[in-house]
Amino acid sequence: MKPNPRILLSLGIALLGVLVFSGCGKSPDAAPPEEKAKSNLPVKEIEVTGDDQMKFNITKIEAQPRQRVTLIFKNVGTMPKESMGHNFVLLKPGTDVAAFIEAGFASASTDYVAEEVKNQVIAKTKILGPGESVTLNFTAPSEPGTYTYVCTFPGHQAAGMQGILVVQ
Repeated sequence: MKPNPRILLSLGIALLGVLVFSGCGKSPDAAPPEEKAKSNLPVKEIEVTGDDQMKFNITKIEAQPRQRVTLIFKNVGTMPKESMGHNFVLLKPGTDVAAFIEAGFASASTDYVAEEVKNQVIAKTKILGPGESVTLNFTAPSEPGTYTYVCTFPGHQAAGMQGILVVQ
């Protein structure tokens, strides 16, 4: 039995109609508020570096809620990546930083962020060696507050390689 081309055409048109018109009835304001806010705020551009003294050059960043942030992260040190690699990891509020860092000690393949705690990360870079840089684009959280960022390379956060993002 051969399919009837008219029936197939009718079904195809009906399916297309369902797909096209399924968004009808939604107001333009139904777009996620984060998407709307992104277009109304200027992008915050910042450069953060990590060095051989296990320090970030900037320990406080300010942004508005839902503001787009372009962060250029550079390892300006000269020591080998295996002993002095750096990353930038922005954490959700309420994260137990010490427990987060400790969980990642054995997770070199995931930039010292353990699988079981990766849900506590807002944004992160990979571990960088000397002279390397990476651009990280993210949206500042919608809730005003203070958000901690750290380097997860073992021992670095404990040596003081951390800072805060203040959203206000």
